[in-house]
Amino acid sequence: MTAAQTTTPTTSNEDTMTTTPSQPGPDTPRGPAAGLTDPSAYEAPMPTERTVKQRTNLPIQAYRFAAVSLKMTRMILRSHG
Repeated sequence: MTAAQTTTPTTSNEDTMTTTPSQPGPDTPRGPAAGLTDPSAYEAPMPTERTVKQRTNLPIQAYRFAAVSLKMTRMILRSHG
């Protein structure tokens, strides 16, 4: 059997359909999406030395935790009051 004999027959509806350049056909290979071709676009920036120290400093983190907790408590009390 040859390759032409093993393909499925097309219907008359498929024969009358045409494609436009903005709509490639199903057999047309697609390129990568715009903006996703550069691998460096996926890399996160490295934090600065100051940022690392702030993230690992326990007193700074305790202060930030307390500040966020107070903001949330104030918001909850306003909505239930």
